[in-house]
Amino acid sequence: MTGRFRVPGYPRWTGVVRDISAPYTGEDGRLTADVTVRLTRRARWYARARHAIRRWTT
Repeated sequence: MTGRFRVPGYPRWTGVVRDISAPYTGEDGRLTADVTVRLTRRARWYARARHAIRRWTT
């Protein structure tokens, strides 16, 4: 079972998604799952612009 979810902090138009694999039990008994986040060029541009705007407004 896998799921595809939005990433908090990035708008939908940036195309950033995270894929979550099926949960499994680790060696120490904790429930864990592998998470993969795919960043797009739009997302990188958005992060740079957001960082620059915060720098200019302070």
